[in-house]
Amino acid sequence: MIDEKNMRVMLEKMESAAEEALSNSPAFHEALQSLKAEIDRDPRVQSAMNRLRASGGNVFSSLVPHIRIRVRTSEGVVALSTNDLMPTRPAGEPMAQLTQELRNAAAAVIMRGRYREELDHIMNEAVCASGRFEGIASEIENAGHEVVICLDLSAYAQIRGGSQGARDPGKSSSSLEPLS
Repeated sequence: MIDEKNMRVMLEKMESAAEEALSNSPAFHEALQSLKAEIDRDPRVQSAMNRLRASGGNVFSSLVPHIRIRVRTSEGVVALSTNDLMPTRPAGEPMAQLTQELRNAAAAVIMRGRYREELDHIMNEAVCASGRFEGIASEIENAGHEVVICLDLSAYAQIRGGSQGARDPGKSSSSLEPLS
């Protein structure tokens, strides 16, 4: 029996091992760059970026992958917190509304993007090849629990400009293996 505190420690180690495995995968980085290019070419994304720039914002965007591991137990699902570290601006501000539009457009591309399945496949191969990850996952599965691996693809926009001057993240996530 694995208590919740130990389960969380194991989750942290598995997420770390999974992200390390992906950081060593040229195929993953290539597919990620292709998805980013697909996002950048999207007309809705381009429109939102242009309106942000026209509003005086200097926009930098990136695509940041995060591995999220969840464990299904008989008592429920155990997962690490996914708190956003950067605050968002109040929803009523024009820049915040435009940033939300950018989030939504990027999320739509991620959800329908041709590289989603490829990234999922590469992630599963890389993670399963990690001896460190597999050792911890086996221990959890031998205790009667199910390990679920999710790839969270977050599109971020950092906006600077005018009197705004602050960081404003635009985030949209797509879990490739969402919990059902």
